[in-house]
Amino acid sequence: MSICRGCGREIDWIKTVAGKNMPVDPAPVFVIEGGGNDRFVTDEGEVITGRVARPEEESRDLPVAFVPHWKTCPNAGDFRHKRRA
Repeated sequence: MSICRGCGREIDWIKTVAGKNMPVDPAPVFVIEGGGNDRFVTDEGEVITGRVARPEEESRDLPVAFVPHWKTCPNAGDFRHKRRA
């Protein structure tokens, strides 16, 4: 477990299948795939698209994944790489 330099909250790191380390919020969520445009990362490093399941939708049949920390960090913009023109 690490601490985010931007907001001071605890974060975990997951290595994506592309080999990059992604900061994630430590609490896992159930994901409704295809039900939205948010991105999540699984324990195996796969990125999936969908939305967080509402409590009444949660099921062991749904994938469990983590929210990328840049989605919830109020200072995420401070860490984005600027593209060269």
